[in-house]
Amino acid sequence: MSKVFALLPRLKADAERNLADYILHARERSTVFGRDLDFDQCVWDVTDDYSRRGHRNSKHGSVTISFRQRLQDGRRPFCDQLGEFARAYMRVEVANKSSSTYAHAIAAFRALDTVMVERCVSSLAELDATLFDRASEMIRSNSSRRENPAAGYMLGQIARFLDKKAFVYAPLHNWRYPRASRITNGRIGPEFERRRAKNMPPKECLDGLAQAFNLASDDRDVLITSIAAIMCSAPERINEVMVLPVNCEIEQTDSDGRTYLGLRWSGSKGAADHIKWILPGMAEVVRKALDRIRKITEPARAMARWYEEHPRKLFLPPELAHLRNQSVLTLDEVSKILNLSPGKRAARGWINRNRVPLASVVPEIPLAGHSHVQAVRFEDIEAHVVATVPQGFPIYDERRRMRYSEALLVIAEGLFGNRNETEGSHCMFETVKYHHIGCSLGQNKRSGSTTVFQRVGIDPDGKLAMRSHQFRHWLNTLAQSESLSQLDIAKWSGRTTLQHNSAYDHVSSEDIVARIRTAVGDHGKAIGPLAEIPKNLPVTRSQFAAMIVPTAHVTPYGFCIHDFTTTPCERFRQCLDCQDHVCLKGLADKTSRVAQALEDARESLSKAFRAVADGVFGADDWVAIHKATVKRLDELLNILTDTDVSDGAVVQLNSIKAYSLSDGALSDALSIRETGAEL
Repeated sequence: MSKVFALLPRLKADAERNLADYILHARERSTVFGRDLDFDQCVWDVTDDYSRRGHRNSKHGSVTISFRQRLQDGRRPFCDQLGEFARAYMRVEVANKSSSTYAHAIAAFRALDTVMVERCVSSLAELDATLFDRASEMIRSNSSRRENPAAGYMLGQIARFLDKKAFVYAPLHNWRYPRASRITNGRIGPEFERRRAKNMPPKECLDGLAQAFNLASDDRDVLITSIAAIMCSAPERINEVMVLPVNCEIEQTDSDGRTYLGLRWSGSKGAADHIKWILPGMAEVVRKALDRIRKITEPARAMARWYEEHPRKLFLPPELAHLRNQSVLTLDEVSKILNLSPGKRAARGWINRNRVPLASVVPEIPLAGHSHVQAVRFEDIEAHVVATVPQGFPIYDERRRMRYSEALLVIAEGLFGNRNETEGSHCMFETVKYHHIGCSLGQNKRSGSTTVFQRVGIDPDGKLAMRSHQFRHWLNTLAQSESLSQLDIAKWSGRTTLQHNSAYDHVSSEDIVARIRTAVGDHGKAIGPLAEIPKNLPVTRSQFAAMIVPTAHVTPYGFCIHDFTTTPCERFRQCLDCQDHVCLKGLADKTSRVAQALEDARESLSKAFRAVADGVFGADDWVAIHKATVKRLDELLNILTDTDVSDGAVVQLNSIKAYSLSDGALSDALSIRETGAEL
């Protein structure tokens, strides 16, 4: 019987050979993440690499790269050839990029792995454009916002890399991630309410934090509530709070004679270091919070200063300094140094876990029935504890060259653990970590952690929970609702671009309607017909405002206050020609659209002029129409960009004579009556 040989296309064979050479190079020749890296493992621990680069994440726990599916997908490792390529790509192409790029690349590889399993594709060389299209759909389906442009961008980079290196035999033709239609982030409906509830802190939690700030007595609760107070004063990121220096305040007297408090802030995500000025109403709260934090953390900074000066000697507080002269320590003395629970059991457990050798000594005062007692040599305890100083010591923040002894949030090791009386270790320090704050606020409530609300006794049922990033959303929304300029919001939040403001804007349509209503009849807040109120009204001002502004919905240029329960749109969505349309000064994206509309109108006017010159019939009418449009938009843009007009001002232009549905209906009715026809 003749044998059957499967014919392999030469292009595919070449692609697989190229791919194998690339993986071999990454496995055996690349030294990124260390020469001793176990290349074939599904999870890489890259904490040491992060530490060498001075990355802050290395100070708050281990950092790993996982080449497998997510937890909800069973933690299944990537299929063989994709897994090898993913590890090679991460080691050679992505290693020197930002940490966020790691996560985006893994998200792209997860989508590719799902597609390869779904379509039964065994070889990476068989990937084509249709499979990458399917992977892009996977990325969207796995994103809570129905779009993940960062992971999609990485997917496109991977596709172009495979094509450029000839790792696939079917050309991908410079494949790029097909962006979905832009999410408008509307202000009404269940989707808006869901997004608002997710990102905004519950009012009950904010009230609870205020109570907890005054009720807290344990060090960890005082620390958490004080950190929360600082985060309520300015829209910062949690990683920026972690690197505040101990002397972070700056006070400045302004021209009005008032003294203002500011904090020296470390910028992130491309923003430079800057000073954040605290609102006067929060200044005393922030001063009190900083004093509380320093009181708790100063002993830990004292430990850090000791280890800077005595890198090989164990730190001991004054009340335990006499133990330094002893060659051996009893278990009770070990418990005091480490501040473990009373008794020998905790000390013996610590010694066994850390493999510190035990010694048997004869006590100076014989104990009944015991000729020898268990003890530990002081030098063994000293060597072990000194070796546990944080990675990178004495430098805490590489970018700012800030030492642990200069950091605000340095604490005794184990303060948030189960040590005796929650005071932490007496001989070693650590820093406040993300999960310390997250668990205390209820971010990981499902895991059974106890919140600060529960510990101070205001939430016995454990119903209160929030996330640290919600402070930033809340303060940004407050700034938006008070009509702070987009530039000021971006600077206050430490952003490099104004476009990111919109993701933190959760002002509802009801809030906007209320803002417009307050401007009715107020020349300081409104420009145009809304600023005028007829005399001798038979209703109150608020009732009149409710009738004039029954509702408001978003338009590309502002907000429409037309009552659609009475008539449909009368201007065929020509918003900028309608008196029922209002604009709010200070909304950068809407102002830019008005400017674009003016540019388009000017282009249309120039075309109309050319048509008149060419003798086109009816072109004169278009010239008149476009002239009026250009004039109207120019006036509107001048108001929206006038520095003398305060941000938040409601701008309503006067009505113009233009065809509307009501005018058409009235004209038709008159025409029918003139002819005598029945209506």
